[in-house]
Amino acid sequence: MEKVPLLPLLLADLACAVLVAATALALPLCANYLVKRLALTGGRHLMLGQIGAVGVVMLALIGVGALSTLFVDYQGHVMGAKIESAIRKELFEHYQSLSFGFYDQQRVGQLMSRISNDLFSLSELYHHGPEDLAIAALKFSGALFILFRLDVPLTLLIVSLTPFAAAYALYFNGRMNLALRQSKERIAAINERVEDSLLGIRVVKSFANEALEVSRFVDENDRFLATRRFSYKAEAFFSVGLGTFAQLITVAVIVIGAMRIIGASLGVADLMTYLLCVAILIDPIERAANFARNWQEGMTGFHRFLDILEVAPDIRDGAAASELADAEGAISLRNVSFSYPGNPRLVLDNLSLEIRAGEFVALIGPSGVGKTTLCSLIPRFYDATAGEILIDGRDVRQIALGSLRRAIGIVQQDVYLFAGTVAENLGYGRPGATRREIIEAATHAHAHDFIMALPDG
Repeated sequence: MEKVPLLPLLLADLACAVLVAATALALPLCANYLVKRLALTGGRHLMLGQIGAVGVVMLALIGVGALSTLFVDYQGHVMGAKIESAIRKELFEHYQSLSFGFYDQQRVGQLMSRISNDLFSLSELYHHGPEDLAIAALKFSGALFILFRLDVPLTLLIVSLTPFAAAYALYFNGRMNLALRQSKERIAAINERVEDSLLGIRVVKSFANEALEVSRFVDENDRFLATRRFSYKAEAFFSVGLGTFAQLITVAVIVIGAMRIIGASLGVADLMTYLLCVAILIDPIERAANFARNWQEGMTGFHRFLDILEVAPDIRDGAAASELADAEGAISLRNVSFSYPGNPRLVLDNLSLEIRAGEFVALIGPSGVGKTTLCSLIPRFYDATAGEILIDGRDVRQIALGSLRRAIGIVQQDVYLFAGTVAENLGYGRPGATRREIIEAATHAHAHDFIMALPDG
């Protein structure tokens, strides 16, 4: 993978995450100090300066927290996006290296889903994972420390209830993860269905099967909707449960705290600080659950990414492969046999053929006898199962793939046009060709006149 220098950005992101947690914990302490000073002071006018000073400190803390959160949200996402971009580039390069045999067994819609949806999930994990863990750990430990300093029995009660909230959050988080995995599979199936229908749109219309294609798409779309409904249900229970837990804890703190104030075990300022810290305590639980969700979703995408990277190209340059220079074009097939991967039936069986340089040869026969297959073996789109294929006396397996294919002119059975101009498509076989050379080639192909009749030529 291409190395992206992100360590300084990661450290800055974590430093800002620490500031986010620290400012959140400092605000209740400022409030505690201010209320206690008010209770101890007899003259209201004597407190105005101190109130102003504490107010300025609290505003400064809010400002630092806001700037830190802004950095975390913006630069953290940028960091995740950079990692996602580097991984997407590596995956696309790997796609380009894989041979025809791989694409015979894969659907383009599924491959597109891996390079888009799956990698976005991975980006979210890289962004939110470190900061969520840092903020959750600091807020939880810091809030507990403050709560234990204020009132040990009340804090022990809250701590005893926290595992129930965590278990609840993890359960419904797991349900959301299951729904997310199913959603990935369903959206990939939708991509596959759309790809099938649109690439074969001429066939669809030839047989007037538009209604059939819409029906198939609706089936896949309904399955995707069902997974989203399941996901939203789990998400709703997750949010409502944590919100209700926070409210129950708040009510318990108010009631028990009031009793302890009456018993002179707790002060009013401490109760107010306690309530503020309890509100802070819920955030780490939500962040931990969010991290678990991002982890599951991101790792699902990561494993799907690795599944493709672990597929090695079955057609590659040998250790002794060398360039093919000044090819004359003599082709020799010696006892060549071939069967497609996973299919034992031989398409070519012990075929020998000699084609002299400059000779024109036409392969004629019904569909399926191996004409296209034979032509695909010469540029090594596939390797022969047995026998040898030679160009100018050299085994094609000992010729560097790039130079071999550059020496062969191919007109595909099904012509594919890339997005872009006519000139870009004509020059695709020879990057760097001048406009004059492209026009010359189009003129030789008797295509120049109708090209010039197109909008803007």
